[in-house]
Amino acid sequence: MDSRKLTCFCGLLGSAILIFGSLVTAIAYRGKEGEYYSILNHFISELGEVGISRLASVFNASLTIGGLVLVLYVIGLGRYIHTWKGYVATAFGILSCLSCSLLGVFPTNYPALHDLFADSFFYNGLVATTLFTLGIVFDRKNKVAKWLAIPAVITVAGFVSFLVIPEAASLTRVQTLYPNQPARPEIWPTTIAEWSVFISGIVWFVLTSAYLMTKKPGSPPK
Repeated sequence: MDSRKLTCFCGLLGSAILIFGSLVTAIAYRGKEGEYYSILNHFISELGEVGISRLASVFNASLTIGGLVLVLYVIGLGRYIHTWKGYVATAFGILSCLSCSLLGVFPTNYPALHDLFADSFFYNGLVATTLFTLGIVFDRKNKVAKWLAIPAVITVAGFVSFLVIPEAASLTRVQTLYPNQPARPEIWPTTIAEWSVFISGIVWFVLTSAYLMTKKPGSPPK
């Protein structure tokens, strides 16, 4: 298997692992009040809360394994783009994916470490996605189709919205990740923003991997 095919395989496999782990865990989830899981008012991290989430081990394992697989995808994508922006993006992308993996090792039951790696995932992910987007847009050799910058921009917007909303709502990071209030809002903008990062990121991984898998070497971008 050549490096391009390996990159595509890792992008699709890593995405599939994360999707599977999230869906299975969310279906089985029952919260502290016996509520069902909803992306409208539950944080992603709650799926991995040991003692509350029924299949926390499945979700945490999916983060750990999926994050490591996506490290290989990020490295391969950076090598394929082969620009300074691509390589810098790769460095930040590796840190983000490793942080995702470590979030599975240290779920919300370890607040200090979980916060540390959550911050690392979001901030490094924001920089990596932004640079990959710029790398695609300004690549004179057009190795990757420009339209792939669109889902990347949406992912960047998701990162920004999640990092900005807590500040706008005057919430501390602890209050955001570990809310302790009498009633959970039916619609919580911060959880929706967090899930937008996850969903748009997965979509970008899958689209980019599928594009590279079907693109013939030396052919112009479509």
